[in-house]
This record gives sequence, C-alpha cells and structure tokens, in this order.
Amino acid sequence: MENLTHQQASRFLDLATMGVKQSELEQFLSIDDREIWLNQQIDLPYTLHLDQTRYQARSRGLTHATQECRVGAWFDIALWDSAQLRQRVAFALSQIFVVSDKDSNLIQDPEALAHYYDLLSNRAFGSFKDLLRDITLSPAMGQYLTMNGNKPQSVTGQAPDQNYAREVMQLFTIGLHQLNMDGSVILDGSGQPVETYQDSDIESLARIFTGWDIHGGDTLIPMVEDNSFHDMEEKWLFDAPYPAGQTARQDLEQFLSQITAHPNVAPFISTLLIKRLTTSNPSRDYIYRVAMAFDASGGNLAEVIRAIYTDQALLENTNLYMAKVREPILAMTYLYRSMDAYPGGGNDIVYDPMRYKETFNQYPLGANSVFNFYQPNYVPSGPLEKQKLTAPELAIIDWSQLINMGNVFFRSLHEYGQNRGNSSNRKELYIAPVDLEKMAQSDQGALLVETINQIVLNRKGSVDVLSRLEKIYNSHANKIYAVHKMLFIAFMSPDFMVQE
Repeated sequence: MENLTHQQASRFLDLATMGVKQSELEQFLSIDDREIWLNQQIDLPYTLHLDQTRYQARSRGLTHATQECRVGAWFDIALWDSAQLRQRVAFALSQIFVVSDKDSNLIQDPEALAHYYDLLSNRAFGSFKDLLRDITLSPAMGQYLTMNGNKPQSVTGQAPDQNYAREVMQLFTIGLHQLNMDGSVILDGSGQPVETYQDSDIESLARIFTGWDIHGGDTLIPMVEDNSFHDMEEKWLFDAPYPAGQTARQDLEQFLSQITAHPNVAPFISTLLIKRLTTSNPSRDYIYRVAMAFDASGGNLAEVIRAIYTDQALLENTNLYMAKVREPILAMTYLYRSMDAYPGGGNDIVYDPMRYKETFNQYPLGANSVFNFYQPNYVPSGPLEKQKLTAPELAIIDWSQLINMGNVFFRSLHEYGQNRGNSSNRKELYIAPVDLEKMAQSDQGALLVETINQIVLNRKGSVDVLSRLEKIYNSHANKIYAVHKMLFIAFMSPDFMVQE
C-alpha cells in the first residue's frame, strides 16, 4: 500500500492510460499500489490492431481495409481495450520509431501499418534488442526508410542506401551526442558536444544493412535475407570488425548486440520515453534512475516502464520538471473515456476517425516525417524559452488547431451529449453524463462543480476555472443545459491541457 491520495492516483492513471475512467480509478485506489497495477496491466491480454482493422473493414461492408479502418481500429482499442498501459506505451513507441502513411507505398497498405503497430504493442514490455530487430526487419520500416532491396556497390555500382543506417542511430538508439547516464551531454576539452558516430560509421552500417527484402510482396512477415545481394566484405563499425563472409543475418545480429550495448542507449531511449509518457522536462535525477533501470535490466522495457511510473517524481508537488502539454489526440481519447462514450445506432466501432487528421494535427502513424509530429526538444518562444523548458506538443498546437479542437469537443458534448436523444447516428460517438445531469437538476451545483473537477481535472482545477464553472451553472434557469457547457470549459482549460 502506498497511501496514494485521490489526486495522485488520478494523475498516475492520466499518465499511464488513454484517459481516466472513474470506475478504473476506484479499482486502482482499492489496490493503492502502482507496481501491482503495472504488473497486472503488463500481463493483460490485448487486442491486435491488424485484427481490429479487418473487423472495421467487415463492419463497414468493405472487402479491403482502408487507412480510415486502421485509424478507427486505433480509436477502438484506445477507448475500450482493458490493456491501457500497453496502448499508452505503444503510442509513445510509435512516436520514437516512426513510420507513416505519408509514404507513397504505405498509404496504400493500411494492413502493413496496423501490423507494424502490433509489433510495437507486442514488444512494449520486452527486450529492447528484440524490439529493434523487429523494427529493422519490418516491411513497413523497410519501405519507409528504404532499406528493403538495399544492395551493395558491387551490384549497383554505387554506395548502398544510407537512410535507415542514419536514422537507426540518430533517432532509434544513441542520438547525435554522447550522454551521461542522467541525459546530460558529454563535452570535449573545448566545451563542444562529443559526437556519437562519424560519416564513416553510416557508410559501414549501410553496407551491413544490404541483402534484405520483402518476401513475395508480403508486408505482414519480416523481411528475408538474400545473401547474393549482401555486402560480404569486411566492415568496421565503431572500431569493431565485421568479418568478411558474414551473412546478412550474422551482420545484423552483430550490429544489434553492438548497438544495444552502447552506453548512450539507456539515457537516450529512457529520456524519450519519459518525455512521451510523464513529463517534458525530466530532472537529471529522474532520467538517471530510469536509465539505470534500463542498464541493469539489459534493456528490459517492462523494467524501464516500471521505473518511469513508480518513480518518486510522480508523487511530487507541481513543479517545472513534472509537467507536459497534453497531446491533442490524447485529449480526445480522455474526453471519450472519461465520459464513457459509445457508438450510436447499435454500432460497435469508431466509424468516422479521419476527421481528426485535420483537427488534431496528428493521428496514429500519420507523422509528416521520421522526426515525428514534433521534435522532443522543441522550445516555443516566450516564457518557456526564457526558462529553457521544452514543450514538444506545442509545435502542433496553435490558435487554428485550438479552434478546430474546440469545435469537436463542443459538438461531442452538445450534439452527441446533451442532445443525444435527437438522433442515433452510427458514425458518431455519444456521451450520457446522466449522473452530472441529475446533480444539475437536483440543484446540487457545488457537488456538480467538484465532480467535474474530479473527472476532468484530477481535483486540481484552479480557482479561475472552478469559478467559471460555477458562474455557468448559476446563469441557467434550466440547470441541465449548463452541464455540457461546464464540461466544455473544463476540457478546454489549461488545467486540463497541461498535465502536472
């Protein structure tokens, strides 16, 4: 038992799930132990995105899945699957190991992308080395970063493609600069960051990654080796030899062992996961503790996730190093989960998900580049810049986006909440905040405000926001009509959009 306060428990689930449901919060409070909850979540069975994508297609009467089916499947699982931690971590991984339907080949193959997302879900709590192997041999990644069909210079007359070789080091494993275990950059004698690799390392790694291709056009199985197109000559990477005559598989396995043993992997990957899951500006001590868990476990991601979520930092009072802006699409999943949203017309899928593409400036596996929707160290101009604080999510949140998101929130709460009895559109999600409406009708205004504070704001609503909710309630003669407006203000407030 940890003796967690209601606020601490709610904030924990806010960071570890796709949105806090009050029934799940009550269950967690009865457990009162983060590690027990994490272990239970890690062991839960979960829905596969490829299966749900195909179910989406069948439910729509389609013979082949579309990207809309794939994104709809993501929402289905995010909203209703019980393995919430796995979905939260998989979404974080999808923004580190990026593939995207912006690719001209992948836009036509939603099943390959759904299968790639399952790869991330399957390996979310496994070995980092196994995850990296699966990513490297994924047909989706092979197409996105052009490793499939990569051939040696002896065959083509030109150097092999360096795309995946560069990004696997820069973005997926060690980053550009050498790091201490607390994530701080190591400097040379002149005070300059020490680089992790040279162009010669990229050239060698591109040679190591030759000889792999998609087997028979099947994008749902790992790429296979063809050693007639593999560079069999001796190679050197980070001053270590790769002997002549090694097969594509042997070279790959040597690389995986070499790169996952690199001292940068633990602090680099730990920092990225922390920033996607709990805070945009983790303290050096927080990074150090998580990186040490990564290192001590040999890259066991379950141990890393436990370290992230059971760290003492999550129980500290609000400070600059324990806050993050809520990602727009996660704001939407929170609204739907907290309000127990359900499909209309007897439907059992999220039918119309792609309108979120423009509304939220992000959707699963839909980034504009391999650098994700935003850079992890993005610093917006203004007060945050003066304090040298990052806020990655603000790179995709502007006034236009806020207006679009506000329209979707209001429509969801008003048309498909307050006015839910006027239609039963199978393409929409409805909410029925009956308990809140009963409070309003029975003139329990103070309780209504406090309940919204609990459901939406983790009991941390500011005086300004709570007073606005009270004024909205008091301004309505028929109190039931105040409920959706109060919810709208709560969901659009900084108190909700900044997790702290």
